[in-house]
Amino acid sequence: MMSNAPVKDYSLSPSKSGKMYDAFLSISILATVFGNGILPEIQATLAPPAAGKMVKALVLCYTVVFFTFYLSAISGYWAFGNKVQSNALQSLMPDSGPSLAPTWLLGLAVVLVLLQLLAIALVYSQVAYEIMEKGSADAGHGRFSWRNLAPRVALRTLYVAACAFVAAALPFFGDIVGVVGALGFIPLDFVLPVVMYNMALAPPKRSAVYVINVAIMALFTGVGIIGAIASVRKLVLDAGQFKLFSDHVIS
Repeated sequence: MMSNAPVKDYSLSPSKSGKMYDAFLSISILATVFGNGILPEIQATLAPPAAGKMVKALVLCYTVVFFTFYLSAISGYWAFGNKVQSNALQSLMPDSGPSLAPTWLLGLAVVLVLLQLLAIALVYSQVAYEIMEKGSADAGHGRFSWRNLAPRVALRTLYVAACAFVAAALPFFGDIVGVVGALGFIPLDFVLPVVMYNMALAPPKRSAVYVINVAIMALFTGVGIIGAIASVRKLVLDAGQFKLFSDHVIS
């Protein structure tokens, strides 16, 4: 099947500015992998002491992330060069020509991606569910009473349907991930935590901890700003290819 694969080209953009924008766009996309840092409420569900358990969980999480996300990115670039799609499955299932992997393997990959997305959606949607249900729930009735269960099911169904509608209407996966990473995950994962640490624990301003935190804040603030510019630039460059509800996902 690899005989049907396109010619590989590993060359980079000839423009220095293009290389810089592509690099910061990639950093913004990679930042979305570390989004677990914005969910500290998960610690509240752990038996004390939560801190030690969270450290072990993070070590395990980032180990799995490294061997899955990064190896997929490296192998995808090795196999398809600079023409690899932001969604690697698209490269294996091109719009024209035969698939480049066995059908059973592609089917398994799609199922695993679906399971991962379901797990991610369940975790990240809990905050939205809680906000919606605070206004609709009646504390005088049981949690699983019809009075509370009916609006909960209705609100969650509408929320998921709205998310699915927007995702189907705007088929530009890579570009949107870059914007979300630059404007959402970088500030919330790498800037806000060190700012809150310095404010809450107030280490001496001349201490190594304070200086390192300020350096991290300044570095990732700059990365986030440039990443946001690079992401918006990519959106503008790809705008001519966008079509609502298209089955061709722009990479």
